[in-house]
Amino acid sequence: MSLSTKLLPRLRQLTERLSRHVYFDRRLPARFGSLRLRVSPGASLIYYRGLHSPHFIDLYDFAEHHVQPGHCIWDVGANIGVFSFAAAARAGLSGRVLCLEPDLWSLRLLKRSCDYNHGHAAPVHVLPLAVSDRLALEWLNIPERGRAATHLHRAGGAGASITGGVREQYLVPTVTLDWLGLHYAAPQVIKIDVDGAERSVLEGGRALLQNHRPIILTEVYERNADAVSVYLHELGYTLYDFNAGTSDQQEIARATYSTLALPARR
Repeated sequence: MSLSTKLLPRLRQLTERLSRHVYFDRRLPARFGSLRLRVSPGASLIYYRGLHSPHFIDLYDFAEHHVQPGHCIWDVGANIGVFSFAAAARAGLSGRVLCLEPDLWSLRLLKRSCDYNHGHAAPVHVLPLAVSDRLALEWLNIPERGRAATHLHRAGGAGASITGGVREQYLVPTVTLDWLGLHYAAPQVIKIDVDGAERSVLEGGRALLQNHRPIILTEVYERNADAVSVYLHELGYTLYDFNAGTSDQQEIARATYSTLALPARR
């Protein structure tokens, strides 16, 4: 093993630790109104590159192709809100965004971004909640590495190779999509990024998905792919690999890491 191979992981670890309390403002691409966001590389080192990085292209493409003026959008596992505010720009002042994020650190950044963009896009309402398949209290794992990989303990997360282990835990309230549907406007679009808890999120939303038929973009871990595929097919959704691009989408039988689920026409 070369000296550089040994040093690089340690340098990355040091950079991640030093970045935990670094904050700055970045702007979304012009097609999303150049909205101003408060971000931190404490979530992911990718934020040092700004918000024009190819890392965000799937979120931007999803917002651009599926969010329309006046839409209600739910962002489940919003982290620091890149999709939330891209969707808010697309939905316009007649729309609304429900931003669900249990990590209190991320919530502070989200609220600052809400202040920046008040009156310039759809209102973004931030709820300090996790979404699961039941109303409960559950342990939230804060990873040693970037907080973008924060996850419910029961979900298992991405594993130590990605998270670097667990830095701390605290209890958070969990609700279901169906419960939210009783208290907030039903969504036309849902984005789900919950690091392994996507099966529970979807299973807690059966009535909402059956009755309101939102378009869904969800991250799906391999261990959940079979169950998520069966569940969404049963509810009349057609699945696509969103990573394959938007120009020539082909239907897939089994969910992939980035799965677009479109409701069948009735």
